[in-house]
Amino acid sequence: MATKKKKRKKKNNQAMVVVILLISVVVVVLLAVGILKLRSILQGSAATAIAVEDTLGSYYSGTVVIARDETLVSSENMTSIDFVADEGSKVSRGSVICKVYSSGFNQTEINRLAENREKIQNFHVNQVFSDYVDAELDNENAEIFSLAQQVRTLVQDRGVGSLSNLEKQLESALSVRKSYLRQKYPDDQELSQLYKEESDQLKKIESWTTTHTATEDCLISFYTDGYENQINASTVAQLTPSDVRNVIRGVAPEQDTVARASSPIYRTVDENGWYALFLCSDKDWNPVIGETYQLQLTGFDNYVRDAQVEYFTRIGNDLLLRMYVDSSVEPVLNIRSSGATVGDFVQGFRVPINAIYTMDNMIGVVVLEGGVQTFVEVIVVSYIDENTALVRPKLTDSPLEHGKTLLLF
Repeated sequence: MATKKKKRKKKNNQAMVVVILLISVVVVVLLAVGILKLRSILQGSAATAIAVEDTLGSYYSGTVVIARDETLVSSENMTSIDFVADEGSKVSRGSVICKVYSSGFNQTEINRLAENREKIQNFHVNQVFSDYVDAELDNENAEIFSLAQQVRTLVQDRGVGSLSNLEKQLESALSVRKSYLRQKYPDDQELSQLYKEESDQLKKIESWTTTHTATEDCLISFYTDGYENQINASTVAQLTPSDVRNVIRGVAPEQDTVARASSPIYRTVDENGWYALFLCSDKDWNPVIGETYQLQLTGFDNYVRDAQVEYFTRIGNDLLLRMYVDSSVEPVLNIRSSGATVGDFVQGFRVPINAIYTMDNMIGVVVLEGGVQTFVEVIVVSYIDENTALVRPKLTDSPLEHGKTLLLF
């Protein structure tokens, strides 16, 4: 019996050796394949593919008309405007937007004011500044000179800053110096008369001037297209497919007598949210009220926004959706209509499945450019077929772009 046990044990040992040898051979082969693969990559002979931008999902093409929560400010008998706020800027309640000059005002009045101030300046130079020692006045003159230089530099496009802010600072500095001079040298009758004439002229100009200030925090735009009163947040619920199509065709809206007699000055626009009136001719699409779809404007490839359907109607071949976009209005501040795509679609890049590589528990692809390999972590959106997947980079501004070369593994 002892002899049989020894023989059986010997056979088991031999089998174990064979298994170990087979495992060793497999490991060596795998290592050799890996080394060859790595060597081929390093030598630039690895198989590659091209990333192709693609979109998956159901989507519909049409035209969108944009309605903002905006108010148009107009004026009758306007002759000129002095813009204070910058186009597209955000202003706070109480901020000055612009100054509007009405009929009766003309450049002659400004010229008269300038001539009067020149006389005051000449009087100061010839009578006051000819022989004086006044350190405080020197400081005020130096500040005015510095601000004037900054304004000149900015006007000549050689500086950086806000021209309107500099003008306000300069106006304030001039006012301070004027008050100081009037207090320091008040006895001269000729100078007092010049100051009176200046004051009278200013009052005359101010009688023709209306200063417009913001009544709330908002965006300001001086560009208008004539549809502000007809296409806005308060009218979208009444608009029909025919109304929207007229805007797309550029048909001028009807205006009442008051509107025809007025000239538009600026728009105040609520920054938060806007409406998209989407018009298309798809007979088979039945959108769902309350459902959120993706909206992409033609020419704005990277601008995709969620848009919630509030209402839709179908008249003949026209399907009109009223959708609310809960994001900043700034990108569409001066857009009235645009081609658009609406649907449940996902953008990404079509890549071969064997371009997908796992590194440190991260799924990604390797972009090859100029001999440099860059690992880009991705999200696999969908496996299109047994050979292809749609992926999307996890980070924006990644090296994965349309037409880039990818390594295959």
